[in-house]
Amino acid sequence: MKFKPINRDWVKNAAIIFLAVLLVLTFFSNTIMNRSLPEVATQQVVDGSITAKVRGTGTVSAAGVHTVKAEQTREIRSVMIKAGQEINAGDVLFVLGEGSSEEIEAAQEKLRTLQISYQRSALGGPVMDYSADERRIDRAYDNMKELEAKYQAEQKKLNDGVMGNQLAELNHQMDELQASVENDQKELETTQGKLTAAQEDLAAAQQRLAEANEALQYAQGAKDAAVSAAQQAYDDAKSEKTHLDEIYEQGMQILRETTDEEGNPISETIEVVFGGETKEQLEAKIADAEAKEAAAKADYESKQNIDTSAEEQAVKSEQEAVNAAQARVDEVQAEIDEINADIAALQAKMEKQQTAIDEMVATIGANEAYEQAKAAYNDAYDTYLNLVDALNQKKAADSRSAALTGVDLTDIAQQIEIAKEKLNELTGGEENQIKSKVSGVVQTVDCTSGDKKAKDEVLCTIEVPDLGYNLSFTVTNDQARRLKPGDSATVSNYYWGSEIVATLSSITVDPKNPTTNKLLTFDVTGDVNVGSELTLSVGQKSANYDVVVPNSAIRSDANGSFVLAVEARNSPLGNRYIARRVNVEVLAADDLNSAVTGDLGYGDYVITTSNAPVKTGDMVRLADNT
Repeated sequence: MKFKPINRDWVKNAAIIFLAVLLVLTFFSNTIMNRSLPEVATQQVVDGSITAKVRGTGTVSAAGVHTVKAEQTREIRSVMIKAGQEINAGDVLFVLGEGSSEEIEAAQEKLRTLQISYQRSALGGPVMDYSADERRIDRAYDNMKELEAKYQAEQKKLNDGVMGNQLAELNHQMDELQASVENDQKELETTQGKLTAAQEDLAAAQQRLAEANEALQYAQGAKDAAVSAAQQAYDDAKSEKTHLDEIYEQGMQILRETTDEEGNPISETIEVVFGGETKEQLEAKIADAEAKEAAAKADYESKQNIDTSAEEQAVKSEQEAVNAAQARVDEVQAEIDEINADIAALQAKMEKQQTAIDEMVATIGANEAYEQAKAAYNDAYDTYLNLVDALNQKKAADSRSAALTGVDLTDIAQQIEIAKEKLNELTGGEENQIKSKVSGVVQTVDCTSGDKKAKDEVLCTIEVPDLGYNLSFTVTNDQARRLKPGDSATVSNYYWGSEIVATLSSITVDPKNPTTNKLLTFDVTGDVNVGSELTLSVGQKSANYDVVVPNSAIRSDANGSFVLAVEARNSPLGNRYIARRVNVEVLAADDLNSAVTGDLGYGDYVITTSNAPVKTGDMVRLADNT
């Protein structure tokens, strides 16, 4: 039986085709796979400076809003304004109607009661009739003058005798002594004025001496401090020089003992024995230390020669002035002591003279008729004075009573006028108007014609532009710590109208989040209106940071802020790029970049944009221009 051979060429052809396809896939697998990966743009991590800005958005509100309230329960007859209307101070806002009948009756009764009180107070004042008192005083005066004549007659009889002449002489001598004492006392007052002036001069000289001593002590202290600092600098320079000399000597000793096989010093050993430096570097350091030591020594010697002789001479001069002023005080005090001694001697003479007068008077007083006339005159004189004092006290009391009555009448009169005005308001009329006390723009009108408003109810609110505008928004405590009141802010979303100026006026605790946030309040001026929404940026000083990335690279989720760093991994078919999450904390940010901390370093690459969502661990391909 004869077999036909099997054709196996198709198997060979299939194997060749499979191997060819496999080879193509192997060589182009990198390109094929890259085309399926998300394309990302990256940017390198750098260091640099950031001028951070705190940003926020708020609504403009008026800093001053005037609220108009009802002063009593009244009907609003007419409303003369509408919301958005500009008004001036004095413009009529509302016309009021009549009050309630109960209020009118109460006002009428109050007015009647006040009028009766005024009449009673007017009739209850003091009656000022002093005719009876004045007649008693006139009779007492006439009686006193009659008894005075009798007393003088008896005294003349007594004085006409020898003892009377002696008594007159003693009184004359007493008057002379008294005049001498008065002259000495005047001289004493003048001399005491000289003493006061001398003491003031002494105090001023002592003050100048104290100031001169203080200046001397300050100069000496400054000299001592300068000498001490210069000496310390000199000692430090010598110590540094000595230290470097020791290192150099030790290094030279080791160098002499350490050589290679040919007897030459080993270069590696040179750097070790000279403290990690070459011999030439150490010698340069020694030369520099020697120069510093010489400069410090010269400075130390110059500080020792600081001159304080001017201050010492000033102290000596002021001490001489103090001694001269003290001598003047002692001189004037001696004059005062001498005058006091004279006064004491005169007063001793006056005491002896008074004793003689008293003895003479006692002898003369034995005249019974003289004593009786004198006693009767003194009693009449006392009676007259008592009556005059009593009348004066009565007049003063009546005057006070009349003044109090006048005060009460004035007060009641003012209450009557107020009650009349109140009654007039309650009875209605075109004159019963509520006028604006400020100029501004009407924000709200809270009543209409015919409404009855109770006391203290709001009738309208007026925005007062003259008091300015406010804007507030919240920031974190960390952001608030970078700011201070007075910082200027820029408006980033307002491109029309005149320039707007915003200034930070206060930083307070945010009532909604008191533990984590602060409330920033800005004073806003310029072309703004209540209700406008503005975005403000407040700048701060520039600072340098080690890790700076673009703002577009920073992402956030429930776990906080992060960036996606790109890691390159080698593979048989080339580099593969993997996205890796790196948690970061933003330290500062400007319009383009942010300074962060995290597991990043200078030169790393972070993803800024991608054409598809990317998460940590994903492979990515780099954009052509990256």
